[in-house]
Amino acid sequence: MMAQARLGPGRIHHCMRCIGMAERALELMCARAMSRSTFGSPIGSHGVVQAWIAESRLAIEQARLLVLKAAWLIDNVGAKGARTEIAAIKVAAPGRILRGGPRHPDSRRGRVSGDTPLAEAWAQLRTLHLADGPDEVHLRAIAREELRPYAPSTR
Repeated sequence: MMAQARLGPGRIHHCMRCIGMAERALELMCARAMSRSTFGSPIGSHGVVQAWIAESRLAIEQARLLVLKAAWLIDNVGAKGARTEIAAIKVAAPGRILRGGPRHPDSRRGRVSGDTPLAEAWAQLRTLHLADGPDEVHLRAIAREELRPYAPSTR
């Protein structure tokens, strides 16, 4: 529990950085989608790119709200009372944003080239995602808290 109390605020900080990077990547994606054309119309008018933009916004907002809740709980009930939410943000922010976050129209090239801000953001997100341990550990902690009220009482 002591480690959780110490790590909680740090995890919130890392998750906030992830959200900021995802916002920047979404900005880049939207600008690129409207400045590039295929078949006579901007890439942003194509349904698949619009779906990418919408999914990206959803992933960012979901992570943002969960981080806000975790921070509020730490302030009001302490890190011990927020342990489930702290575990959740570790999975939701870097993990979900990496999987469902901003997909630049040139995403394959943008993620592997060291010449773009997108590649740097993805490398930092991947590092943050790995830094606090595997998602499975945090998902297990969340599931244990959810199952606790349903466990048979030991008398």
